[in-house]
Parts: sequence; structure tokens; C-alpha cells
Amino acid sequence: METIMVLIFFGLVAVMMAVTPYITRKTESFGVTIPEAAYLDPELKKLRKQYAAVIIVFSILLAAALFIAVSTSQLLQTGFALAVLVDIAGNFLIYLYFHRKMKAIKKTRNWATGKKQAIIVDPKFRSQKLIFSNAWFLIHASVTAATFLMTWLCYGRIPDRIAMHYDFNGTPTDWVEKSYRTVFELPTVQLFLLILFIWLNTMIAKSKQQLNAERPEASLEQNVRFRRRWSAFMIITGLLMILLFFAIQLSFIVPVPIAWLSYGGMGAVLLIVAGAVLLSVITGQGGSRIRVGNGAVQGRFQYDDDAYWKLGVFYFNRNDPSLWVEKRFGSGWTLNFAHPAGWIILGLIILIPLLLGVFFS
Repeated sequence: METIMVLIFFGLVAVMMAVTPYITRKTESFGVTIPEAAYLDPELKKLRKQYAAVIIVFSILLAAALFIAVSTSQLLQTGFALAVLVDIAGNFLIYLYFHRKMKAIKKTRNWATGKKQAIIVDPKFRSQKLIFSNAWFLIHASVTAATFLMTWLCYGRIPDRIAMHYDFNGTPTDWVEKSYRTVFELPTVQLFLLILFIWLNTMIAKSKQQLNAERPEASLEQNVRFRRRWSAFMIITGLLMILLFFAIQLSFIVPVPIAWLSYGGMGAVLLIVAGAVLLSVITGQGGSRIRVGNGAVQGRFQYDDDAYWKLGVFYFNRNDPSLWVEKRFGSGWTLNFAHPAGWIILGLIILIPLLLGVFFS
């Protein structure tokens, strides 16, 4: 059963990667700026199909290798970790190959000839309701506070030795002696997640405005809906994760079948990944797949800022004060790595979990 759930996880990731060229804005292809009309170019359509096919074949081969490895060694956890690393590296290398092919195609075309490049900005954009209120996180905060309170009041009922980590079979792999520091580890992680999701929701509202220069009115409505949908997803995902940690903490105090926690945890992860895939497909990057009125088509070309996108995925623009910008390949946001705060944020995202791990180890 655990192997099946892991394979489902890789299947969802494969689907997400395979459809990425189709959910990215139509003014971008494999990290390269193009006119919207070029999206339907036969050569570009062929390129998207080839990419999807390569991703699917690679994912099937990786899943088969993982299944064989697990069948012979039973090391599902180790095999899963290695497979994730191979999957990330392989997907990125496949993307780079098609990114370079796309750059070569653009070099031979003259799409921007006779068109004025433009950046469209709506001064009233921030006045609209771009996200759901952070007040929704009061629910998350209540669950987190309940976890802290439950742990404090029921400290005496917690066993002297606590199982902190389990393998995929639900077998404890790491035990710690009970102390106030160890029993409050999971509530502290809940608090960290609460702060993280509030910050992410706020970031969605404050990220850089990006409108299609060819269809500014339609893209404005799409972008607003895009942000609100991802804001709702962040709120729901955050609550699901905090409830999961509450259930794990509860198992220290009252008997809870380990299988419930194991399958519940894996099920929650699959639900979140499946939700992200579904939302990306029906929404598209920047709301590009949301059906709205087309609006007037302008004779303009989207401003070509390829020079600021390293490998088509890393944004580095010292002249842009924006900290968060939409991804060029995929759905969501990424950092402006030329912004000093970007490296601070990246460092904190990496450092805080490490510090939590050291403190509670």
C-alpha cells in the first residue's frame, strides 16, 4: 500500500511537469518571451508535445526503477528520497534542453518586428481584493494554541520515551526522552507553519503586477482571480498541515493507531499535491486558463525581459524593486534574486527548519 501511494505521488508530479508548458502564460514558452499569437505556431505545439512525452517516459522509467529497488531491498524510505532527487535533477535537465531549443527558434523568427514593446501597469490594481483575508488564519492559530495547551495540560500522560519518526510501514525509527523541549517540538513546527502561510498569503497580494500587453483588460481580471484562488489554496493547505500535526501530537497522549497517522499523513500530502496540480491546470499561470472576455487586442508585443531570466527560471534584475515575480515556467511565484531581501528570505527558509531540527534533536 505504501509503495502504491509513493507511485501515485510520482504520477501526480509527472502530470504536473508534463502539463507545465500548457499552463504557463501564452506569452512565454520554456522560459522565453513570445507573442501570444506564436503560442499556436505548429513548431511550438510540437515542442510542447515532445516535452510532455519525454517527461512521462522519464517518470515511468524512474517509477519502475523505484518499484524494482523496493521489491528487492525493501528500503522504501531511502529509495523514495533518492528518487525525489533524481526526479528533480532529471526534470530540470529536460527543461534546459527544451529551453535552449526554444531560444534557437526565437532567434530565427522576427516576432517583434513592427510591434512596440510595452509593460502595462494598472494603478488601481492593488486596491482590488487580491487575496482572502489573513483573518482566516485565526482558525489555524486556534488549532495551534489548542495543541500547545493540550500538551501543557496533559504532559504527565505522555510516555517517558516518544517515537518521533516512523518509516513508511509505521515502524518507529527514532525515539527521544520526554522533556518539555521534545514534547513541544511539533507545536513549535505548527507555529512556524502558521507564520509561513500568513507570509505566503501576504506575498501573493504584494507580488509584482504582470499584465498581458496584448490583452490588458482580460489579463487584469485573470490575474485577480489567479491570486485569489491560490490564496484560498494556501489557507486550506495550511489548515490541513496544522491539523495533521495536531493529530500526531494527540497520539502522544491517547492511543491512536499508527496506521491511521501513516496513511493519513501520506494521504494529506497526496491531496495537497493533487490539489496543486488541479488548480494549476484549471487556472494557469497568471490566470491564463481562466475564461474571461478577450477584450480589445492591442498591436503591442510583451516587453522582452529574457536577459533578466537566467536559464529562463531565475529572475535577476537590479532595476526591478519587486521582490516576488511570477514564474516563467510553471505556476506560482519566484524571487528576484537581485533583490537583497531575496537572499535573506531564501536563507531564512533554509535556516529556520535546520535550527528547529538542531534545537529539538
